[in-house]
Amino acid sequence: MDNAVLIKAAAAVAVMLIITVIGLSLLTRKQGKNTILLLGISDAGKTAMYILQLKNGKHQPTVSSMKENEGQITINNKAMDIPGHDRVRYRFADFLPVTRSIVFVVDSTSVSRQIRPIAEYLYDVLAKPIVQKQRTPVLIACNKTDMITALPTEKIKLLLETELNRLRGTRTARVEQQESDEQEAFLGYEGEDFKFDHLDNEVEFGSCSVEIQDLENVKDWIVQQ
Repeated sequence: MDNAVLIKAAAAVAVMLIITVIGLSLLTRKQGKNTILLLGISDAGKTAMYILQLKNGKHQPTVSSMKENEGQITINNKAMDIPGHDRVRYRFADFLPVTRSIVFVVDSTSVSRQIRPIAEYLYDVLAKPIVQKQRTPVLIACNKTDMITALPTEKIKLLLETELNRLRGTRTARVEQQESDEQEAFLGYEGEDFKFDHLDNEVEFGSCSVEIQDLENVKDWIVQQ
């Protein structure tokens, strides 16, 4: 066997080894991120969604909690329901290193009245550098879409983009003026109005209703991540 053949064979083996190492690295990294975060302000319906998803499909009354709920939803994934109270909801950041995806729940019937606190919380989530670096996928789950007063998902998306655009201006200026170790990722493109499509991570919108046990869009999205 001449040297040319040996060189080609060695190169082929080296390429296969590199591909194998990269594949195993990506698989290990994905397996290490096994948490789906359920986020949202109080009364959005995320705890009811958590219970409906995990407790044999039974819809049960819920009350606002100050403690996380945690449970297995698939063989490889667990759900973490973070309380929506503004005093404790920041705890979501502790779980970001092991987060595979985020379900951010909004109430479709009251989103227009609560757009400011919803957008502020969502901004906190999206602007975490680790979320953008890891390109953590986010689903905006629009709950109560069966109600006659519910806004369409496209309208909710536009409302959030408009409010996030306003927040970006004030938040960016505030971060620049403060000397702090805490950093925020700049959301979107400089010089352009904020759009979810401009983010490094994918943000999707889906309709659902905990009340009538319509969570197929949420479940399908989780499985696909």
